Amino acid sequence: MAARRTGGSTQSEGDLAAIVTRRHDALRAETAPARAGKVAGVHQARVASRRLREVVPILGRGLEGVHKKSLGRDLRALTRALGPVRELDVAKSMIDELLLDSPDAGRLTSAWQEWLERKRRAPMRDLRKALGATPRRALDRELDGFAASRTTSDNDKWRQALAQRLAARAEDLRDQMERAGTRYEPEPLHQVRIATKKLRYVLEITGEAGLAAVSRPLRTLKAAQESLGRLHDFDVLLTFLRGVPGTAPGEHLQHAAANAVSVIERESRILHGRYLRSRPALLRVPDMTLAEIVPKVSPAAETGRDEGTRGY
Repeated sequence: MAARRTGGSTQSEGDLAAIVTRRHDALRAETAPARAGKVAGVHQARVASRRLREVVPILGRGLEGVHKKSLGRDLRALTRALGPVRELDVAKSMIDELLLDSPDAGRLTSAWQEWLERKRRAPMRDLRKALGATPRRALDRELDGFAASRTTSDNDKWRQALAQRLAARAEDLRDQMERAGTRYEPEPLHQVRIATKKLRYVLEITGEAGLAAVSRPLRTLKAAQESLGRLHDFDVLLTFLRGVPGTAPGEHLQHAAANAVSVIERESRILHGRYLRSRPALLRVPDMTLAEIVPKVSPAAETGRDEGTRGY
């Protein structure tokens, strides 16, 4: 098995293959629960698919016999099949958590839950199809082959791919934060959340490969992702509830529905304030990634050539 020196530590191809295998195992463990419609299974399978989507273009760089584009396309299709079910699951759980001060809150909550459950049926059919035996076996074969190729390859091109990915993700987060500013606008904040998540997943690969210490920026990214994620969940819930036809007939239920919307909007403002307080620390993460982590990851860290971040 080939091995290389990386900043004072030895990194073997087997260790790199383990990065792929851990994420594949996480996905494989949740496919059956997700196909059965289990809430936790859907969530964990989606997270695993997203993590694999960051691994493939990085650790797949320079590997022969690995079809990165088709593998990435299959993983993206799986993530998209899981997404609508996950959003409805979150909406259902959040309705249960709302503290509605109304005698009609129970009837309203039940009506909304029933409507969301009916709405979940169609995307669940799509998800079961995406996680059927045939596509599942095909994806498992692709990922097993990917890990096997990573084990036997001795090329070092993944280092440059990782450095480039880190730089691109860091710059994207910085750009999205600048666009969003301090305003409370759901869509720009959603883009900040997505950029935060993508940088987090690439930093996880960096840490697992033993190239840099990333625990501190990961904590910052995770905290921001949780606040922004909850904010996005409230926005999705409001979108769902405003589109619910005829579930609040009569003056009393309409009043309860308006009260629920007010509760959601108030909680969203609180979460936005929490994000604003964490914003300076979050802004430091892409700056630190570009200034400190990318140079350690780049092949130039060993050769003295500055080619790992060229173009960024």
